[in-house]
Amino acid sequence: MNLLRETRDFRRKKKDVITYAENRNYYPYLEGLIHQLDGNVSYVTSDSEDSSMKDAFYLNKLLPAFMAVVNCKVFVMTMTDLNSFYIRRSFQPVHYVYVFHSLVSTHMIYRQEAFDHYDSVLCVGPHQVEEIRRHEKLYGLKPKKLIEAGYYRLERLYRAYKSYRKENDKVTVLIAPTWGPSNLLNVYGNELVKILLSEGYDVILRLHPETVKRHQFLDYENVTLETSVVNMNSLVRADILITDWSGIGLKYAFGTERPVVFIDTPRKVRNSNYEELGTEPIESSTRSEIGVVVPPNNLSSLTQTISELLTKSANYRKRIIELRSKYVFNFGHSAEVGANYIKEML
Repeated sequence: MNLLRETRDFRRKKKDVITYAENRNYYPYLEGLIHQLDGNVSYVTSDSEDSSMKDAFYLNKLLPAFMAVVNCKVFVMTMTDLNSFYIRRSFQPVHYVYVFHSLVSTHMIYRQEAFDHYDSVLCVGPHQVEEIRRHEKLYGLKPKKLIEAGYYRLERLYRAYKSYRKENDKVTVLIAPTWGPSNLLNVYGNELVKILLSEGYDVILRLHPETVKRHQFLDYENVTLETSVVNMNSLVRADILITDWSGIGLKYAFGTERPVVFIDTPRKVRNSNYEELGTEPIESSTRSEIGVVVPPNNLSSLTQTISELLTKSANYRKRIIELRSKYVFNFGHSAEVGANYIKEML
C-alpha cells in the first residue's frame, strides 16, 4: 500500500517550493517557513505516518529517483550531506536551501562536506556564517548565499516557556543525550538515573530521534520516557537539563533562560579535521557560561550542583539572555526572514 501511495505521490504535481522532512520529528524546523509561505509550498516526507500537513507527499523508497528529477524553483531541507550519498541534486536547475535544526557549530558534529552542495543556508547565528566562510576559503569552494535568518524552533520554545506555570515545588530534571556510542545514556545512564531518583526528583528521559530509530535505549522504572522531539513539554517543565554534547543544551538555555548541567563525555566529532578552521565550536565555548560541566567521575556531586544552579538561576538567566542576543539572529522573526528570502527567488 505504501508503494502504491509513493507511486501516486511521485506523479502528483508539486508547487514551486518543496520542503522535505525525513520524518515527523523534522517538520517543526520547517513549520515557520511553511506558514509564512502561505500555501505556495509542497511538503514531502519519508514518514508514512507523518500527519504534520494535510496534503503531504509521501516518498521513501522512491525518494532518490524523485530527487534526481525534481523540477521546482526552491527545495528546502533539514538533511545534511546533499549530493554525498544517495540523495543527489536534481538534473533540473533547482535552488537548494538548508535549514538548521540545531544551534551548534557547523564544523565538529557535522561531516566535513555537510553543506557544500547547497546553494543557500539559513544560518541560526553569526558563528555559523563565520565557520562556513572559513570552510569555503580553506577548501577553495564557491561561496554560498548565507542568510542571517535565526531559529524558529527556539522562538516556539521561548513562547511556550513564558506561558508555562509550574504546578508544584518538586524539581523536574530532564536528561537529553545526543546519539552515538559515547552518549551520556549509553555510558552513564543507569548511575545517573539512580542518583536523581534517590534525591526525589521527577526525571524525564528525552531520546534523540536517531537513538529511537536504532532502538539503542533502555526502559527505566519511575522515569518518564519521551521518544518524540516534536513535543516541547519536557523542555518547558524541566527545572534543570542534563546533557552531554547534544545541541539541546543551547536550545534549552536560550529557549527557557535556565542553566544546563553538562556531563563531560568524549566530544561528539564527525569531522576529524574540524580544528583546521581555527575556531572553537559554540557547543564547547559556551558550556561554562550557560551551566556547569561535571566530570563523569564526579557524578556523586550532581545533586549539589543542581541545587547550586537553581539558587543562582537569576544570574544565569541574565548571562544566557546576553549570549542569545550574541549568537541568534532575528529572535522572534526568523520565519519571516527566511520566507521572504525564498519568495524573492520565485
